[in-house]
Amino acid sequence: METSFALNPTLLVAAIFTPIIIGLILISLRNLSRSFASGFAFVGFALPALIAVWLLLPCAATYGSPLKEKLAGVWGFYFGLNGISAPLLAMTAIVGLAAGIKALNQEVESRNTYLGLILFMFGGTLGVFGTQNIIGFYFFHEFALIPTFILTLFWGGEGRRSAAMQMAIYLTVGAMLSLAGILIAMQAADLSWGQATFDLLLIGLHQPGVQLPVATAAITLFGFGTLASLFPFHSWAAPGYSAAPTPVSMLHAGALKKFGLYGIIMIAVASMSIGTGTLSQWFLWCALANVVIVGLICLAQRDLKQLVSWSSVAHMGPIFLGLWVCTSSGNAAGLDAAIFLMVAHGLSCAALFLLANGVRTRTGTYRFDELGGLATRTPVLAAFFVAATMASVGLPGFGNFWGEVGIFLSLRAEPLWLQALVASTIIVSAIYSLRAVANVFFGPTSQNIEDQFKQAPFGDINWAERFAAVILLGASLVIGFAPSIITRHTNAETQGLTQISQLKTSQPATPSAQ
Repeated sequence: METSFALNPTLLVAAIFTPIIIGLILISLRNLSRSFASGFAFVGFALPALIAVWLLLPCAATYGSPLKEKLAGVWGFYFGLNGISAPLLAMTAIVGLAAGIKALNQEVESRNTYLGLILFMFGGTLGVFGTQNIIGFYFFHEFALIPTFILTLFWGGEGRRSAAMQMAIYLTVGAMLSLAGILIAMQAADLSWGQATFDLLLIGLHQPGVQLPVATAAITLFGFGTLASLFPFHSWAAPGYSAAPTPVSMLHAGALKKFGLYGIIMIAVASMSIGTGTLSQWFLWCALANVVIVGLICLAQRDLKQLVSWSSVAHMGPIFLGLWVCTSSGNAAGLDAAIFLMVAHGLSCAALFLLANGVRTRTGTYRFDELGGLATRTPVLAAFFVAATMASVGLPGFGNFWGEVGIFLSLRAEPLWLQALVASTIIVSAIYSLRAVANVFFGPTSQNIEDQFKQAPFGDINWAERFAAVILLGASLVIGFAPSIITRHTNAETQGLTQISQLKTSQPATPSAQ
């Protein structure tokens, strides 16, 4: 894994800590004027996006030097990028900018504290993908989760208390399980806390005679899987996203949830022999359940935000399958496509949460039976929502298309029943997504909308909502028409990880009691 970025590490550190510092100022100085606080917060959202996108461009990043020469050390954490984390960092920054624009456009109590907590969450999520130190990786995830719970509990919608509690329990348990697996792996690799970068852990675990017990691989895989809503550890996600404020749903579902997937890729896929034996079979069936069972749950939804929340869980299924086929058959294309879909899903998922809230703001409801014919009064909102829906189902031209097609192609050597089952998800996804569009925007105008319009005439989405939607859907179109923006970074990294994974898988097993 010698494919690291030759970059100015100061820029990366600035991208991560700018929102954290600005968030701290806003929380500490809650009496700042509205205009000053808004401008200050916008800098915290916009500057990381500019830096992260710049670092992804060919003029700013090249390959060829060992990672250890490119790390920046701050407070014991090592900051740097690799071919997988760089696209995820850019996606997080874009989603965070859109979520920030939405937050700045909201009227809430204790507005400066609200903005400051969202900036904390944003900075922590950027830190997840910007650090190479495994302990720092965990620290930033927990740093981002704390404001997530607070924001959901105090600024969330209906059912926020139970949703925040459920999220806290599931995500804490998942984090502790995966952390336990990693600590065992660090001990096996003879690494101290300060030495534990992703690369050194991989090197240590591939020394002759080092073999982790299957139980360690299992708790690491399913701990990270819980954080990424792997079935059956997924039930926290939809209630949490439905109850959370829209910017929180955008950031968590779009970006922070990728922490679990990134952890599986960087640790479990390469070093823990999860592609063979019973553990591999469990992983496959859980991934298929995300695809099939959660897809059927989506068909049963009659609430727009609940549907968007459950569909976010369902779309994790193909990503898990891409990771599984990489570990089970050594197909790097599956891993490459899974990473691409992680980036594309983050953009489309955030756009759907943003636009679903646009419906709720104008009509007072998410329920399908109280909606209908909204396109006649909000044509721009309808156009953006249709575009986001098409992106989510993988219409050619949007980024999701390349990720989903790549995963399907990586499964071509697998049994026909498996290919057919995965391909059927396109039909299921199209059915529940297009039905939602029809129920909300087309057909006869519902009585609820007529009454709402008479009481308080509403207009189309405002400039801030349009700007945020353009950022997200525009980024999806850019990588849809120019996928090499992502793949030129990920290809070499996934080839190396796949080779390491197969090397580990080919080693003779040792007794699980080791």
